[in-house]
Amino acid sequence: MKRCALGLLLILVVLGGVSSQLLAQTDLDYQTRNQEQLGNWKEGVKSKPVSGSNVELISVLADYQEPLPSGNFPNSVKLQFYLDQTHDVFLTVRELDYHTYYWLDKVQPARSWETGFQNIFAWPTDPVLQQLTPRLALYDLGALIRLDAEAASSIERVAPGVLYHSVPPSKIHGYFFTLKTGEDARLMATITQEATGKEVESQTFRRKRAGRPFTIHWEAKDAEPGLYKLEVTGFSLSTNQTISKEIQFFHQPSLVP
Repeated sequence: MKRCALGLLLILVVLGGVSSQLLAQTDLDYQTRNQEQLGNWKEGVKSKPVSGSNVELISVLADYQEPLPSGNFPNSVKLQFYLDQTHDVFLTVRELDYHTYYWLDKVQPARSWETGFQNIFAWPTDPVLQQLTPRLALYDLGALIRLDAEAASSIERVAPGVLYHSVPPSKIHGYFFTLKTGEDARLMATITQEATGKEVESQTFRRKRAGRPFTIHWEAKDAEPGLYKLEVTGFSLSTNQTISKEIQFFHQPSLVP
């Protein structure tokens, strides 16, 4: 009788542990989240998206990394961006390289986006980001803020994001553009000022591996405010298929009005 009772107890303990694990996993699944003061968004772990383009834009961020407390993930994350005029905004936060398949999008802010640099989306990290395995660091994340169109295309307009947890920079001195190709490719990247047609940056990549993220860094500390475009052109090393991507963005160096 005692053995039966002990066996039943062990079964209940095991089942309880399994139930807790399943509940925790369900909490991390990609789903709608909301807080009254922040708005609504979708966030969690989702299946690996399928890339349908020959070159995929993953993230456009300002060159800024705020120091973090050692060994601790911040309790909240903030993404700030500038709008030169009224735009529809489609915001996505994801890993620069897939490890946990973290994804955040479908943001409906409590306060409407406005022209200027006061656009900030902040979200708590305890429900998802702090629970992920393997553990992520803040700057394992990238962000893509598309304007006027949610879907990827060969020509995209974006707003570079400033990713931080507490204190933003006073000025932006550069940008990181992260992309990846569907096939091994040879590429050239050029950045041009729209108003003058002046080329302000040029980089050549002899070989970029398929499916591996790579980053184009532009030091923009001497660049005038205004509209710029990044053009990524090249060809597949296996098929010679042409690769082309144009990314339009507004450079506003000062976060302070």
